[in-house]
Amino acid sequence: MRTEADRWLGALFHGWVELLTLFLMLLVALAIIGWCWNRGFRPADRGPVVPVMLLLVGYGLILLLRAFKHDHWAAITIGVAVLLSGFIGRGSHPRGLWTPAIIIAALLGLGLNLSAAALVLVVALALLLSARSGR
Repeated sequence: MRTEADRWLGALFHGWVELLTLFLMLLVALAIIGWCWNRGFRPADRGPVVPVMLLLVGYGLILLLRAFKHDHWAAITIGVAVLLSGFIGRGSHPRGLWTPAIIIAALLGLGLNLSAAALVLVVALALLLSARSGR
């Protein structure tokens, strides 16, 4: 028979494991598309494989979407996040990674893990098959 402390610790660690798993899934997704993005550049022009700001904003979006219970607030949040990612992506270094990364984070935040994995695969293939200059 389990004690009361075991029940509380199990519930506490279950939430942390879920958040850590979502963070690792986003990190792996950004590492895959970041590597595909940097592949076409010279070593001097390459940026980090996983941009820290993109990782933090994406994870913040995941946490925000996990907190909402109503679908209309989640839809508004996703719409605002995609618009802001388009504006932020115009001025930062991995120019083309902001919008797909935010959409991947939104899919992970909604619990659509298979759709997020499929989008990572499509974005990686598009980056691998795209022209190297002028991205």
